[in-house]
Amino acid sequence: MKKILVVSTGGTISQEHTDTGVAVSNNNSFRGNTFAGILSSFKDKLNLEAIDSITIMNKDSSNMISEDWKLIVKSIYDNYDDYDGFVVTHGTNTMGYATAAVSFALGNLGKPIIFTGSQVSYGIPGTDAVMNLENILRVIVEKDELAGVFLIFGSKIITGTRVKKKTEFDYDAFKTFGRLPDIGYLGNTILFNDAALNRHLSYLGIRSKTKAGLDVKNNFDNNIISLTEFPGLKSEYIIKLAECGVKGFILRATGAGDPNVASSDATYPNLREAFAYLKEHKIPIVVTTQAPDGVASMSVNEPGILARELGAIPAWDMSMETMVTKLSWLIACGYSYEDIQELMITSFRGEIDR
Repeated sequence: MKKILVVSTGGTISQEHTDTGVAVSNNNSFRGNTFAGILSSFKDKLNLEAIDSITIMNKDSSNMISEDWKLIVKSIYDNYDDYDGFVVTHGTNTMGYATAAVSFALGNLGKPIIFTGSQVSYGIPGTDAVMNLENILRVIVEKDELAGVFLIFGSKIITGTRVKKKTEFDYDAFKTFGRLPDIGYLGNTILFNDAALNRHLSYLGIRSKTKAGLDVKNNFDNNIISLTEFPGLKSEYIIKLAECGVKGFILRATGAGDPNVASSDATYPNLREAFAYLKEHKIPIVVTTQAPDGVASMSVNEPGILARELGAIPAWDMSMETMVTKLSWLIACGYSYEDIQELMITSFRGEIDR
C-alpha cells in the first residue's frame, strides 16, 4: 500500500476568480489539503495507505524563480523516505522549467514525482483539475516501477525534461518536445510507450528508495541570459552583457543553429566578434534554433560550423526551458567552461538526443 504526498505551489489550479473572471492568487486559495481530499476519495479503491499534503507557496507560475524550484526540491527531499510518490501542483506557464529543474537537481530517483495543474481553476465549472489529479493516482498504481519526474496533464504522460506548453486554451495543453514520443496516454485505459518509458528510466541512475542514496545538486545560477537573433544584431550588445557579469548565453539563431558569424572582413554587422570574446573569456554560449521543429546540430551550414569553431555549444533537440535550466544548473554546480562544453551536449535525464 502506497503513501502519496501532494506538494502544492499555486498556479491556475489553485487560483480563485474575481467578479470579472480574472484568475488571481490570494491567501484564501491554499489548495493543498483540498487536493489531498479529492485524491483521498479514491484511496480505498486504489488500495492506497495515505494521501497527505503540504502547501509550500501560492504563486502564479509566471512569477516563479529558481529559488522556488529549490523549495520544491527541498520539500521532496525532506519527505522522500516517508512517501512512495509525490504529486506537485504547479502553474502551467513555467511548468517546463520546474519539471526540468527538479529532474536535474535530484539524481538517482527511485520514486515518481509527478507534476500537474489545470487550464481551469478548481471550483470553476469545466475545471480539468480533478481529472488531472485522479489520473496521477491511476498511473502511480498502474506502474510499480515508475520513477523520476513526469508531467501528467490531459491525456499525456511526459518526461520531465521534455515538457513543452503548446496552448493556453486546450485541456491537452502540453506535448513532448522534439521528435520523441510521449511516455504514455490516458483515456478509459492507460497506454504506456514501453520504449519511451525505458529510455526515461535508463537515465535515473541507481533509483534509490531512500534519500541517503539521492544525488542532490540543488542550485541554479541566474546570471545567464537568453537572446533571439535577428538580422543585424550587433556583437557589442552581447559583449556589454558579458561585461556586466552574465556567465552564460543562449542564442536562438536560425536554421540548424546558424548564427551570423561571417568572416571578420565582412562589411556588415555580425556576431563574430561577440563569439570570439565569449570564447576568450570562457563564457559559454548555447545556440538553438528558431525553427519550432528544428534541431540545432550546427553541422549543416557554414555559419553553424564557424560558430562551433568559435566555442558555441549546439543545443540539438533540447527545449528552451530545459537548456536554460540546465545551463543555469551546470554553472551553479561549479563546472569549468571546458566541462560545460561537454556536459551541455551530454544527456543527464533524457533531455538531448543526437
